[in-house]
Amino acid sequence: MKYLNDWLERLKSRAPAADYGENWRLQEAQSALRQGHAEGDWARLSCHRNGLVREAAVRELGEQPSPEALTALLERLNDWVPQIRTLAKAALQRYLTSEHAAELLYALPQLMALARRQRDDHAPTLAAARLALQAGSVRSQVEAAFASSQGQAARFLFALLLEVSDTPARLLERALAHREMTVRQQAVLACQALPDEQAIALLQQALHTPGASVRVKAMHALLQRLDDPRELLRRALLDASPAMRSLALWAAPRWQLDARQVLSGRLQQALPESKREWLMVLGLAADLDTRLADDWLQAALRAPQSSVRLAAVSALGDTQLNEQLAALDDPADKVFAMAVRRLSQQPWSAMAEALDARLDRQQLSPARHSALMHLRPRWQQLAYLLRRLDSREADQHWLEQIAQWCQRQGLMVDPSTSRDERTQLLERLQTLEQHGQLPSGCYARLA
Repeated sequence: MKYLNDWLERLKSRAPAADYGENWRLQEAQSALRQGHAEGDWARLSCHRNGLVREAAVRELGEQPSPEALTALLERLNDWVPQIRTLAKAALQRYLTSEHAAELLYALPQLMALARRQRDDHAPTLAAARLALQAGSVRSQVEAAFASSQGQAARFLFALLLEVSDTPARLLERALAHREMTVRQQAVLACQALPDEQAIALLQQALHTPGASVRVKAMHALLQRLDDPRELLRRALLDASPAMRSLALWAAPRWQLDARQVLSGRLQQALPESKREWLMVLGLAADLDTRLADDWLQAALRAPQSSVRLAAVSALGDTQLNEQLAALDDPADKVFAMAVRRLSQQPWSAMAEALDARLDRQQLSPARHSALMHLRPRWQQLAYLLRRLDSREADQHWLEQIAQWCQRQGLMVDPSTSRDERTQLLERLQTLEQHGQLPSGCYARLA
């Protein structure tokens, strides 16, 4: 605080400059520093646009050590004014010891950000901070911070601890159970540096963690170390993750393992009870292009989880038209979209009546109504709109729909509608236009 009083006196004693901008800058600095003296918010003032204010704030922060002060000083290490960077670096030195590990952990985001900043060489500062956090006296403190961290901070602390760990297997076991998936990925890669006995045990543990990318990396490593991984491959073939199944399908022939036999064995057991079990069976059947028995598919279509119903609709055969049509009534939009996709490959005549019944429902959302309309051939879309107009229900609404439909049409490819039917539809359209019920140009656009 003594420095601040001296600094204010120096600013006051300066003779007025000839440059108006320089005078304004000095007055701004005096006003900001007086306010800072009253409020004590030096961390905020360290980001002030006025370099004189930032310099005074850095000096004050250097005299008031705290986690917040360290955070502000780390920001000013990359200040665009070299003198302020030098002041911040000098004030920062007291924190680069193991006694200040708590403050360094508090300011970890700002510390890591220095590695990406290039106004100065921050490598010595980063190296000193790493050494302070790697000290044996603060190991438990850093490990506790690692356990609760996430994202880049978790990866930074894991790499930092692994460099100096006397018992890497214990650290890797904790890392494999970490909530941050990228840490688990790093841990799997680090396991490969361990002896086989330790590495295999940890990698098998990794196979039971969430995150398919972690399990795939662990499976890759185990295939290189195990003499007989067939039991692991059997489990991987029935993994819910497509990536795990793909890896297992690739490796199975090398170990004389028949994937179809694995699927057959599972199908002889009871029906799955969980979403994960259903996705395992449905996924492997899809990978092998194998048709499931009707009782399995019907059970999957009734499953409470939409992801299971989605996979089941995707697995339906082309002959199971009724099941595909029934999926149009599913409340899940993804299941509905899959049903539309499957029905788009069916002949129009086979589903015309069922689609009309669904299109006539008033409670369909606009998106679903549009999707069902696009299942109809182009001219059949017009035929449906004209039929609804003839029903005398909301005449103006259907006239607007017909007009909008005509405006959206370009080149129309429709091999399923005969020439005579097209002619009848065009004549009806021309009549509506001549009576002023449709805007001019609708008939010409289609004819």
